[in-house]
Amino acid sequence: MTMRKKIEREIVNKSSIQNIKGYVVNNEDNLIDGINLDLFHKDLMQGSGNELISKFNALFSSSALAVNNFAIVKKHKEIFSFLGHSSFNDATFERQFSTGLKGTPPNLDFVIENDEVIIAFESKYLELLDEKETKFKSSYNKDNLNYLDKYWFELIDKYNNEKLNLDVAQLIKHSIGLINYKLNLSQTKKKKVILVYIYWTPNNLNKFEVYNKHSNEISIFSELLKKQSDLDFISMSYNDFWDIYNEPSIFKEHFDKLKNRYNIDV
Repeated sequence: MTMRKKIEREIVNKSSIQNIKGYVVNNEDNLIDGINLDLFHKDLMQGSGNELISKFNALFSSSALAVNNFAIVKKHKEIFSFLGHSSFNDATFERQFSTGLKGTPPNLDFVIENDEVIIAFESKYLELLDEKETKFKSSYNKDNLNYLDKYWFELIDKYNNEKLNLDVAQLIKHSIGLINYKLNLSQTKKKKVILVYIYWTPNNLNKFEVYNKHSNEISIFSELLKKQSDLDFISMSYNDFWDIYNEPSIFKEHFDKLKNRYNIDV
């Protein structure tokens, strides 16, 4: 049995949600109390992943985890605070940022924005258990992306064709899209850009080499991104994120529900 299948089985065994072989019947059945379809349905239907149609109903759905976590933020964006930023006026699931290249830009799982900052979250659940090859098309070059500092092309060359559990290609492509967005804002509306990589782990993650490998890959990638100034890159586990909200509030109440549902030992 693969690590992914083992964790999927533990998630299903722990769940008290009525399901058939790990899948609920309706989208609503996979939601934490206090969250409803109106908070995210339009966003997900407009995204390119068709998550609601194909994947959302799995108890181990990555899309459902992101929605369960961030829909409360969208619902109360005006009073939400993160990294010292608050008073958000926009919150969107599955938002795309064009690099200027042909094709469909990848979807960022959740994005919040105010007059000074845009914070984009890329969320992972069980995807990080699978090693993947880092691939960039030949179109990722200086002629097509002349707004980028040469460091980004050095980074692409460094990682191209490597096999990693961290989806570096996706994170670099998200970064390029966010940089393009930032550069196209008018001078009077320039904003700080923060890309947050947020990921799930089991409680006993240190028992498993795959999580140690993933952690090392994050550390290396984070250090490399410190050499550029186009955006800030931050990584954290979902438990790190939930622990930020330890004072009584609607957010702590909600994130405690997520801990109860998603924290498991394997």
